[in-house]
Amino acid sequence: MKKMKLLFIFLLAAAMLSACGTTKKEQNAGSGGSDGKENTETADDGTSKQQDDEGKSDDESPDGQDQKENETGSGSDKIRLMEKNLNYQWKGEEKEETAFLKESDNQDYSLYVLPDYELTGEEPRKDVLYLKENDTLFMRIELLPADAELNDEIETAKSQLESVSSDIKEAKPQGHEWLKDAAGFTADNGNEKVSAYLIPQKDWLLKLTIFTPVKEDAEDPFLKMAETIEKK
Repeated sequence: MKKMKLLFIFLLAAAMLSACGTTKKEQNAGSGGSDGKENTETADDGTSKQQDDEGKSDDESPDGQDQKENETGSGSDKIRLMEKNLNYQWKGEEKEETAFLKESDNQDYSLYVLPDYELTGEEPRKDVLYLKENDTLFMRIELLPADAELNDEIETAKSQLESVSSDIKEAKPQGHEWLKDAAGFTADNGNEKVSAYLIPQKDWLLKLTIFTPVKEDAEDPFLKMAETIEKK
């Protein structure tokens, strides 16, 4: 009986030891699984961060973005050359000369002026470009503001031409594609011819008034120079 009791105690102790070992193993496995998951997530985070950093282009980086903006800003300032060759008709002859860049002291624009011509201020918001050897051949240049009404300016131009002649005609010079959307009118009294052009721009209105003799084909050089007008 004593032997049976000892055997029972031995088997019970063995069973308890086996159960404790299994529980400890499961706890270790559970603890190890948690640590492994955290390590895996940490490694994934590091890899994703590295991939994001490597995937960024120079433009997406702060330094690259600033550089791109600076390049855009510097490129927006247009630089005009100091001279430009112009082809024009003068008294039935085709001519080519080098015109030089000139900035108006009176209005906010620049243009290329041929050597035989001079640009000067006439009055506020009005300039005159004239032939040096004969200043009765000239062009008045006006940069009208964006709120100027085209129809009102047309009526004003016609009223001014009536002082030359009541016979006002539409003017559409040949070979000047840039005037295709312009409103042009001309009048002459047999000696003097006056032409007026209103050319809509993006946010302003260009008005040209050209005075030339009827018998001389002298308007083309003025229009070729006027075509180079650019607002600052």
